[in-house]
Amino acid sequence: MHSWSKFILNNRLLLSYGFFFNFFSSYGQTFFVSLLVPFWIAELHITNAEFGSMYGLVSVASALALPLIGRQIDFMPLRRFSLLIFAGLILSVSLLSAANSFLLLLTGLFLVRFFGQGLMTHTSSTGIAKLFDEERGKALAFTSLGHPFAQLILPFVFVLLTGIFNWRLSFMLLALLSLIIMLPLIFHISPEEEIEDDPSNGAVKEQGNHFLLSRRFWQIAVNIFVIPFLSTAIMLYQYRIAESKGWDSSWVIFSFSFFAVFNGLSMFFSGGLIDRFTGVRLFPYYLLPALAGFAAMTFFDHQWIYPVFYGLLGLSSGLGSTIKTAVQAEVYGTAQLGEVRSYLSTIMVLGTAAGPPVLGYLLDIRWSMDYIMSGAAILLLIIFIISVSFKQRKV
Repeated sequence: MHSWSKFILNNRLLLSYGFFFNFFSSYGQTFFVSLLVPFWIAELHITNAEFGSMYGLVSVASALALPLIGRQIDFMPLRRFSLLIFAGLILSVSLLSAANSFLLLLTGLFLVRFFGQGLMTHTSSTGIAKLFDEERGKALAFTSLGHPFAQLILPFVFVLLTGIFNWRLSFMLLALLSLIIMLPLIFHISPEEEIEDDPSNGAVKEQGNHFLLSRRFWQIAVNIFVIPFLSTAIMLYQYRIAESKGWDSSWVIFSFSFFAVFNGLSMFFSGGLIDRFTGVRLFPYYLLPALAGFAAMTFFDHQWIYPVFYGLLGLSSGLGSTIKTAVQAEVYGTAQLGEVRSYLSTIMVLGTAAGPPVLGYLLDIRWSMDYIMSGAAILLLIIFIISVSFKQRKV
């Protein structure tokens, strides 16, 4: 813990930049958007189905657009790029706060998903990976904690504000809070702190986007796709899953808390593991807790399996959030990291978009929950084997 304390103290401003960039990306994350949905449905007179279709459309569109802007982080000073992305987030919040028509809501949702969920997270992870070398794992682990902290704090703060003000003013007050915190941190980034890629680090150098044609890229891509694909679907239909097992809604809430706790803990401890073993060596193994969780859900029906399952899924999610970025930096270096990560972030977001309709379809055709869970376990096993073969290749 002493090494952690010293590391955080010596790099407190840059780590705070990454942490809060992840924290405020939450304005575009599904858990926060869901808090606003009842207000939009009531005031704009749209149905849940209409909103769901619109949300799915803008999520896919923002994912596909991400590489167009995300790759520019490789060619612009990080401070300037961060300011542009953060300005986009504030613009999207302003539009959503003023939304009084379907078109304005559609535009605001696209922008908040694009800048918030997509580019804010992309900028934080890529920027931190570029700024840190020997202790990259610790830096990525610490800054990734912005996500679970936001999941814990922001819903409570927003509900508290809406008890005093209307939802529009409450949202703008949160935007003001992000301005007060983020602007000094962004301006603290100096050109001297922006690390150039080291040509001696053994990273793969490919001209243009030719890496899209390589086996290595797609081995990383399927690995990055699978946990968001499965976890988003499971979370959306978690009450249906519990119902099939005979567990009540209060047990769902209790069980899901294990995901949040183990997600945060594994993020924190992943930093030291990465710095000791490298992301490439750890790359396959973070999938194993989730694999064990889905296997357990297949073979056991006791209610305590649900919190255990969510704890194991949280372990894989938290470890993966830092290990995957470290792998990309180790394999491709930092010079083209923004471009590589933008394409892989698109694949990750498409995974979150694809998961719910696939699981919904399987439930509609009355697949048993045991078949669904065993299918997920088999899928994870296949991708684990693919990832092991990646590990064995020379980096």
